[in-house]
Amino acid sequence: MKILDTPRINRCGNQVFYLSPFGQCARSYCCPRNTVTTERAHIRSGFGYYSRGWRTMLKEEGRQLWIAAAAKVPTAKTLNQSGFRSGQQHWVAVNVSQFRVGEAGLLVPPDPVVFGPNPVLGLSITTGEKGPRLLLNLGAPITEKIMVFGQAPCSAGRSKRRNVSYLGLLPAPIDGVVDITALYVARYGEPKPGEKVFIVTRQQKNGWEDHDKVTSEIVPGTPKPQQAPAKPALPLKAHMYNGCTPGAQRNSQTPVPCSQDGGRGVTNDGMADVESREGHGEGERSASEGGRGGGGQQVR
Repeated sequence: MKILDTPRINRCGNQVFYLSPFGQCARSYCCPRNTVTTERAHIRSGFGYYSRGWRTMLKEEGRQLWIAAAAKVPTAKTLNQSGFRSGQQHWVAVNVSQFRVGEAGLLVPPDPVVFGPNPVLGLSITTGEKGPRLLLNLGAPITEKIMVFGQAPCSAGRSKRRNVSYLGLLPAPIDGVVDITALYVARYGEPKPGEKVFIVTRQQKNGWEDHDKVTSEIVPGTPKPQQAPAKPALPLKAHMYNGCTPGAQRNSQTPVPCSQDGGRGVTNDGMADVESREGHGEGERSASEGGRGGGGQQVR
């Protein structure tokens, strides 16, 4: 809910304050569900191990080295203000990053690393008989370790990624293309056609991590099997007469039911003959009747 208040973030009592694109907002505090997975438990164990190691694994001289190195590492800006890491924060951040990629922890703070451009150009997804394949295209050789993060398949209309999980280190490329299908399917399963996949890559060296590079792609549909083209049906010519009605009756060959020619069908071509015969028959009948009448008068 948007409110009118001084800029602030984080929790205060039962309210959580945050900045949104529309201004200062606040919401009620809700304790998140503690979902424990194998990957999350693994990272938590490393975080707890090195958090305790600040006092058990280091001596005072070593802690002073980490404090001096952390004073040069700025933190993320909050309300347009930035600070610097504490010695313990720097110690935990560096060693947990090493723990995540399977490297040993560092007792001495490493020198800062300047990363080059991320070689990953983008994500492409192809669909075949064995399902979708997730491929990362590279534009340059890999010089550092690259961590791969992924998000569960989501709606194609989403434009920004949300929570991502660590999938593993980027495998070796083949002809400038890296197949990460096995990493993604092992964590989230096979995505369905029409869903969107977000992949985040991040370079890592000696506990230092580069900025994230986000790529996304929509899973295409399953290609249909190719079929032989159907033969076009032969066009049927419509028998249509464009002339007048008498001409159409002469050209039509349709038998007329209930004809007067002994119950046999008569065509339209014979209609004129039938009419002429009927007229001739009527003339004969009238002549005969007239003859019979005249004969009677002669007898009398």
